[in-house]
Amino acid sequence: MARMPDESNVTKQELGIYNGVSFTIVTKLLAEGAKSYQLGSKLLDDEKLLANKKFEYSGELLIVDSVFSGSGRDKDCDFATNVIAQFFEQVIVPYRLIKTTSKSSVIELASSIDSTRQYTVLFLSGDTSISEFVNNLPLNHDCISVLPFPMGTGNAWASSLKLMDPAVIFSQFVNGKLSCNDFPLYRATFDNGYVLKFFIILSLGFHANLLHLCEEDEYQKMGIERFRVASQRILREYKLESRVSIPDILEGSFSYFALINTTNLEPTYMPSPDSDPLESQLHVLAYQSSLDRVEFQKRVFMGYSNTKHSNILQNGTFYRPLPFCFNVEVLDDPSQKSNFEVCCDGQLLNLLELEGKNTPPSTIRIETCTEPSLKVLHSL
Repeated sequence: MARMPDESNVTKQELGIYNGVSFTIVTKLLAEGAKSYQLGSKLLDDEKLLANKKFEYSGELLIVDSVFSGSGRDKDCDFATNVIAQFFEQVIVPYRLIKTTSKSSVIELASSIDSTRQYTVLFLSGDTSISEFVNNLPLNHDCISVLPFPMGTGNAWASSLKLMDPAVIFSQFVNGKLSCNDFPLYRATFDNGYVLKFFIILSLGFHANLLHLCEEDEYQKMGIERFRVASQRILREYKLESRVSIPDILEGSFSYFALINTTNLEPTYMPSPDSDPLESQLHVLAYQSSLDRVEFQKRVFMGYSNTKHSNILQNGTFYRPLPFCFNVEVLDDPSQKSNFEVCCDGQLLNLLELEGKNTPPSTIRIETCTEPSLKVLHSL
């Protein structure tokens, strides 16, 4: 007897009828959580053509596929090629597909953007690629709409915007069911004048230490498991005592210190339940270093059980909204190099390498940023 194919791990997402053809995205769950994607199409008879649609978008359409993000791309898992590009070709929509070939690919693309033209940019990537794009755009650009697809490791930005499934996101996009809002940006200016824009998180302490440590070769080979292994080493070997001040707001020694714009840092991890990714309102979340390691871990892992507007305030936790402009001062001894490690939307820095003439203390100036003026598509 012939064996019937297993359909339990297959989902189908309708895109609609275009030019007399019905399109469907077929997603199949593979081993270890990977997914394959195919675009299905069916030519319809005349009676069904009344449902014909016209795909509408603004400006030049760019698809940026950061092929090294997340678990990478193989032939079956290539959503950009198997679904997006095929669909646009069949419905005769002009587009440009950019597959990254190096760490500078996104930077080069952003630098080449024409500030007089309008663009819609689909990012199949993690958060860092979007950060690189934003930080290298012409300052005076105000005609770019960004749509993130969660193809990285943490996917904080897409998760906070409730953009979880590539097939659903693309269906919402082509059917005009996504909303459009201003893209909140913040500017961090360091002692030597170096500037970085961010829209998710700027951290010191545990979070920054973790991202820095995971860059070492021994952890790069572990995939997402590297975060668990590296965090155990940090909890075992690092002091986690960063002396940080925001004048007139807080000062103390903290194991974890973060300025956060988004609710989520991962799809199921919500450390900042009062944040709104579409509002220009940073929150500071800091855990005092006086907490013992067991209690500190408990506070960090609360993010996996938090829901929107959960009350996370308790002794040893500092959490509140911040003004539109303020300074962050790091008051530590420069010999403690790990205390000066910073993570800014996946970009890794050390304040000791960004010193100006008037240090210490190392100071970061934080301001709401209005240039470039971008839009973000979302399903909130």
